[in-house]
Amino acid sequence: MGKQALGRGLSAIFKAHDVLGNSVDNAINNTGANENVKSDNQKIVEINIDLIDPNPFQPRKFFDDDELVELAETIEKHGLIQPIAVRKVGDRYQIISGERRTRASKLANCRTIKAQVYDNLDDKTMNEWALIENIQRVDLNPIEVAQSYQQLIDNHNYTHEDLAKTVGKSRSAITNALRLLKLPNQVQAWIQEGKLAGGAARALCSEKIADPEALAKRVIEEGLNVRQIEAISRGEDPFENKEERREKREGEPENASGEVGDELPPEVHGANSETADVPARPKVELSADMKQFESRLETFFGTKVALNPNAKDQSKGTIVINYYSMDDLTRIQEIMENR
Repeated sequence: MGKQALGRGLSAIFKAHDVLGNSVDNAINNTGANENVKSDNQKIVEINIDLIDPNPFQPRKFFDDDELVELAETIEKHGLIQPIAVRKVGDRYQIISGERRTRASKLANCRTIKAQVYDNLDDKTMNEWALIENIQRVDLNPIEVAQSYQQLIDNHNYTHEDLAKTVGKSRSAITNALRLLKLPNQVQAWIQEGKLAGGAARALCSEKIADPEALAKRVIEEGLNVRQIEAISRGEDPFENKEERREKREGEPENASGEVGDELPPEVHGANSETADVPARPKVELSADMKQFESRLETFFGTKVALNPNAKDQSKGTIVINYYSMDDLTRIQEIMENR
């Protein structure tokens, strides 16, 4: 489950399409842009910022005002380090990449902005570039990512496999992301507002949940985690802890490991069908630090995690991460891939 490298970056995509040749060298000849040639096949121009229009295919809907103000202050002090990318449309320009930088430059009262210009770029290619560039940004919310995937599917006949190869994600990650678009509109709005994290949102997609919106509201109000959401979907008490479950199961038959049925599988403790009569080794009591670390792991993965130190050498041991369905396992995989 190692982290896959992201698919082709935007620069690689640009290089794969020959739109920087002589056509651009001959195209920028108006009073709105002052040329500054970087190389034979690439040109950076200084464009009147009033001649620049937003990307018509921009999948990103939310721009944090505070972040824009901070970026504007940086631009005002140090200038724009990385030029934006635009395409020429008549006497004006449309942003391919760099809408945040453009908005921040306007806040900083910049009259011009440095831009790399692409000519003869059709809508299909423009759409693909815009979506792929945004998909690979880490600060898109899960709904914006899912909407980007869906646009590529709807407008350019991408398959889930095509998307997985393009953006460097697993096919199951693509499928699970798209499932978010089936959630009620209000739930999607909460996700976009940051009130619901991606893991919690994916847990709400379970077919076992009859009213995702009601449960989402409860998640927000009570601060439920993924494990608790899944417990609710199974009809269990989300606040019942392991000790309470043990008390409820007192008197129930123990498994071969000598632990109650909800505990770790026999093989974790070294027991199997051939050694069922052999007494299991007593479980090592965790130190306060280890208990805290175990709790942090549970919070991170959103599921039950058990640290099992070796009885003879407590510097060694095992970590057991529980999952309760293939969707849950995929969710854990995505957490690891996105680190």
